[in-house]
Amino acid sequence: MKLSKIIDSFETILQWDNKEIKENKKEIDELKEKLFAKRKNLKKKIKKCDDCEEKKELDKKYKAVKKLIKKLKKNSF
Repeated sequence: MKLSKIIDSFETILQWDNKEIKENKKEIDELKEKLFAKRKNLKKKIKKCDDCEEKKELDKKYKAVKKLIKKLKKNSF
């Protein structure tokens, strides 16, 4: 899944109330798994990358994913 779709899904979830969160717990758990997998893949790509420009882009994406994971943990879904 592309990072932009994950971000859109995440922003939608943050706007839900507690009842909707409980009803869609499975969807939230899937999103968590995708975020952790994306973080792991980006970390591997950064280590393998030789091109500085590409490495900077990957690093930006990695930081964005880390920020989303931090928000997810903070909101304790």
